[in-house]
Amino acid sequence: MTSAPAAAVRRVRPVVPPPGAEAVPAGARARALAALAELRAAAGYLGDPDLFHRPRPRARLHHGLVAATDRARLAEQVAAAAEQRAAAGLLAVGSVRAELIERPGRRPCFTPDALAELHRLLVAADPDIPGAGGLRRTTARVTWPDGSRFVIAVAPGRALHGHLERWYRWTVAGTSPALDAAAFGMLRLFTIHPFPDGNGRIARLLAQCDLVGAGLLPGLLLDLDGWAEAHHTAQDEAVVAAAEGDWARWGELFARAVTETARHRTGTLTAYRTLLEAAVERAAGDEAAVAVLRQLRCSPAVSAEWLRERIPYDPRPALAALRAARILVAHPRLPGALIHPGLLAVLDAPYPGAVTGAVGQAG
Repeated sequence: MTSAPAAAVRRVRPVVPPPGAEAVPAGARARALAALAELRAAAGYLGDPDLFHRPRPRARLHHGLVAATDRARLAEQVAAAAEQRAAAGLLAVGSVRAELIERPGRRPCFTPDALAELHRLLVAADPDIPGAGGLRRTTARVTWPDGSRFVIAVAPGRALHGHLERWYRWTVAGTSPALDAAAFGMLRLFTIHPFPDGNGRIARLLAQCDLVGAGLLPGLLLDLDGWAEAHHTAQDEAVVAAAEGDWARWGELFARAVTETARHRTGTLTAYRTLLEAAVERAAGDEAAVAVLRQLRCSPAVSAEWLRERIPYDPRPALAALRAARILVAHPRLPGALIHPGLLAVLDAPYPGAVTGAVGQAG
């Protein structure tokens, strides 16, 4: 029997747009900007706009890397890695805000060295990623589920560093509209593929940071990771098309991701506010209890120690009363912390269509 010929390997070349380049079609741009404006208005209720930045544990894992790990232990490691990703994301957006203050008028961006360090923080303790993170040292190859094979044209070493330097300079000096700049920044990282793994996660995080830096987002509110999980094939095909010159296809998809995740998060913010206001209404008459609940606009969980510096009351009697009324309960993952179960469910709800579950096999 004659075996079928192996699929040809296609080269993915880096996208290098000129200054001021645009990729987002006009209609898609208008929809995305309108959805972001609605989200900014809804987020005005939050005391901390980064409240919803809660990367979830990955559902799909590389079976070969985790097969020997006890499932209970693996679930703990994956959850811990998600918390580390959240911390890395908040550090990244904090850096963007600090740079805006220090250098007003210049678009914030991570230098190649800072980008590599951010990647190390983002993948730290992730059982699905071997090594300590940082730039790749080998040729990057990608195989799609249908057998299509690709090789990233940017070689490791000097070529890779050069493309990252140009990515950085284009970002800080570019004149593209803000939405296009975020789209190109994300696309360039995809087509440079600077890391052995985690390229998508860091590219989507930096796209949000770009939108925050441009004033289009107040914080890390978009669930771009969830959207990408639900539209994995469409994203990959748009990246390859853009690498072959069809930038508008990528711009359309990026704007769609922003639009849909902004609308989704506006809805979840509305649900969050409704639940929290109902809880406040139940506690009406107890000023200390109301003050405790209001802090859930800034943090997904509270504790007596955390509250002492934030409300003008001894928090312990109020917390006891709220627990007795079952308005607050013990946090399932953070010892000593209390949460509102309905609010936690809103925060933990997966993006529609995304793969759910704590542990699985990589696709």
